[in-house]
Amino acid sequence: MPVSSTHPQYDQIAGDWQRMDDALAKGSAVKDAGTKYLPKTSGMREAEVAAAGQEAMLTPAQARQLYEAYKDRAVYPLWVKDGLRTMMGLLSRQELEIQLPPRLQALENNATSDGFSTKQLWLRVCVALLSKGRAPMAADIDEDGNPYVAEYSAESGINWMVANNRGRSDLTLAVFREKRKVDAGDEFSHATEDVYRVFSLMDGQAVVRVLKEDGEEIDGDFIGNESPGNTKPLTFLPVVFAGTTDNNPDIDEIPLLSMAQAALKYYQVSADYYTSMHYTSHPQPVVTGLPDDAELRVTGPMAAWMLPSDGDAKYLEFTGAGIEANRQAMTDQRDAAMEAGAKVMDVGAESGEARKTRQDDQHMTLYGVAKQAAAAINQLYRYLAEWMGADVEGVNVEVEPKFSRQELDSAMLQIVSNMRLAGEVPRQVVYEAMRKAQVTELTDDQLDALNEGGDLIDDEDAE
Repeated sequence: MPVSSTHPQYDQIAGDWQRMDDALAKGSAVKDAGTKYLPKTSGMREAEVAAAGQEAMLTPAQARQLYEAYKDRAVYPLWVKDGLRTMMGLLSRQELEIQLPPRLQALENNATSDGFSTKQLWLRVCVALLSKGRAPMAADIDEDGNPYVAEYSAESGINWMVANNRGRSDLTLAVFREKRKVDAGDEFSHATEDVYRVFSLMDGQAVVRVLKEDGEEIDGDFIGNESPGNTKPLTFLPVVFAGTTDNNPDIDEIPLLSMAQAALKYYQVSADYYTSMHYTSHPQPVVTGLPDDAELRVTGPMAAWMLPSDGDAKYLEFTGAGIEANRQAMTDQRDAAMEAGAKVMDVGAESGEARKTRQDDQHMTLYGVAKQAAAAINQLYRYLAEWMGADVEGVNVEVEPKFSRQELDSAMLQIVSNMRLAGEVPRQVVYEAMRKAQVTELTDDQLDALNEGGDLIDDEDAE
């Protein structure tokens, strides 16, 4: 098999990752995808077929414009992007506990290949977990002997393998697709080619190779052989696949996927809804009984139409019997998206066994994502400590998220407020969805006070 071969799990999830990319991009990304997310109606397809005929009433360009107008009227809501931004606002206020041995101390403020801190790395991993369900990372040492973390997107980790290694089930293969700039003799060119970084075990030692698409090796060596400083060859791969439920290489579910699917369905239904509204607002005039050579010019609603004695004029009006059903379907998708976003938000009020029981039952929460991201970084730093001969037990990166009830309620209300921009949502529906998802136990009056920026009131005061 070629180096570009992908893991079966990768093939199954790739479509969802692309949907998440489009959902998190600006609204035009979904519309630019055309029929991928908004299929043509049967009438539009028939019109394009008919337009190809010799005596067609429409030109091919006019037939295509039917779909373009249909797509332009559709509305794609940015619920996922706004929801993720709100969740990251909560996470950014959390305190990360970082303890490192002297040789790794620089990682606290300079952890990534582009020079960002461990806290920033943790936030990046959290974003990746919420939006893609995984965040691959590899430990490395630069030419000056300084450790750092090489980050990869979920899509770049195309293949992996787990096997028995010295009595343990360890990662024995990890393949990452990278973009490498092509030397085209033009300093302004952005041309790139795909290369593949392959981590594997050979004779019990970790090896990294960089291969071209055809398998030609560009670079490669045992990991640690050429590393500066007091390092040693590794007997394991310094790679961690952070996930939402655990940090093994298997692909986990995507926390925000349900919200993205609801947004895409809303987009599809909105195309029919606003097209129906358009037709309802623009009835079609029809005139009958005119001679074949007669001309009728209509210049506007205030112009008089002069018809012969046998002539007749009327409007074909679109009654829009399905408009209400479409409007209700759009509301249902808003409610589904709100409930999906609420389930990702962690209640944050329990402690001890109550929290543990709920987290075991529902992994993909903001709390769980925060914990898993820190655990993945901790594991990678321990790999670096062993690689560099530092004190492995001196490595500790963890977080205990502390979300106050008011912070969570305010964050969820912000998500709801963003979603209301796509259309009116009854507050009772919003508040009940939040309570159903265990985001809050506040009454409607208390949530109203919080939403208006006032102080919370207790039930006795409300009475």
